[in-house]
Amino acid sequence: MRLVVITVLCVCITSPAPAGPPAQLPYTAKITAEDVYVRSGPGQSYYPTDKLDKGAKVEVYRHDPGGWYAIRPPEDSFAWVSARYLTPGEGNLAVVSAENVAARVGSRFSDIRDVIQVRLRKSEVVEVLGAETDDRGEHRWYKIAPPAGEFRWISGRYAEPTGGDDSLADAVADPADSLTDPLLEAVAQFDPSTGAGQRIDPLDGAPVAAEVPDTYDSLSTQRRELSAEQFDEAIEQLDLELSTMVAEEPTVWSFDRLRQRARRLAAQCQTAVERGRCRKLLDKLERFSKLERRYEQLTQLKQAADHVDLELARRDRFGLTAPTTSPATPNPDQPQPSRQQPYPSPIAGRFDGIGTLSRVATTKLGAPRYVLLDDAGEPNCYLTPAPGVNVRHYIGQRVGVTGTSGYIPEKRSRHVTASHIRPLESRLR
Repeated sequence: MRLVVITVLCVCITSPAPAGPPAQLPYTAKITAEDVYVRSGPGQSYYPTDKLDKGAKVEVYRHDPGGWYAIRPPEDSFAWVSARYLTPGEGNLAVVSAENVAARVGSRFSDIRDVIQVRLRKSEVVEVLGAETDDRGEHRWYKIAPPAGEFRWISGRYAEPTGGDDSLADAVADPADSLTDPLLEAVAQFDPSTGAGQRIDPLDGAPVAAEVPDTYDSLSTQRRELSAEQFDEAIEQLDLELSTMVAEEPTVWSFDRLRQRARRLAAQCQTAVERGRCRKLLDKLERFSKLERRYEQLTQLKQAADHVDLELARRDRFGLTAPTTSPATPNPDQPQPSRQQPYPSPIAGRFDGIGTLSRVATTKLGAPRYVLLDDAGEPNCYLTPAPGVNVRHYIGQRVGVTGTSGYIPEKRSRHVTASHIRPLESRLR
């Protein structure tokens, strides 16, 4: 495999610069090398849709940045449309039944179809070439002839005009700029909080990797600085760091830096395999981000429940519940409830909890995993770190914590959801 890559690189380096294009577009060009890929967009990371032999003729309609030529789709090219938005008509024709239906660029190499160039208008007529069915034999997708306005792309270095003025050679972009990649730029700018790694088309419900715009002047380029082996190692390292992080409790999860690094790698992908690995990693990050948000919501609900439990315990302890009968005469032989605060902070006005931080051995779901022990080694209060608060560094140390106080009825003990932790070097008086 490496030998093939080296050979291709050598061919790319030694290939002569293409001759200048004719004065007017479109024009006819011939392919100057064997097995030239035709791609779904103007960049090496767009998936290939076909392959052309040396000497094949193509019609060039546009020159895009990076040295990519937009050509008429070669013979036997096709696109995919969701079957729910096509109404079969006479012969092999069908009518579009909705507005802005995505025509997805098809490939004869794989089932990938997540690039969209054209959106079909309602009542537009298309030519049906075939169909894809589900397990019940019902049509899910129709294969159609490329609609009007849909192109394919080839590298300009492998296309030679069949005629024209050579003085226009400067109009051809430098092939060294062929890393311009609107698909990966879109992935790099993708916000995982809005979807699971890919945007979903609202009509057909399938993923959309990119909608190829009419011009690429506004799209920036990220040049590849890593070798293929280094890129694979970087992806594996990110995946390992993510697995290590999620093995801990959700309170210590933080995905921002991992997400930024994954998006930077996604912006440097050069193959469909690399792009797929980056998407998979971004999907995984988004799933765990959703779990983190759910944990935060559960924590907030638990804090509210703890507040209610604490209030109920306070009322029960001080007899604040409204009596249903006239108050009875107190029995002097029975102890009376104390009138002091039920669960005072160890140091009023400074901390909501204080003690030596220790782990709690428990397997109960949702139970606190930390406790503050007093000088006698007894639980002073149980502790749950708020999201983003790392308490492991303070285990075994005497600390003061501030946060939201609560009460655990089954343990008859206070509980603090700690938002701040401060180590205490000496015993406070």
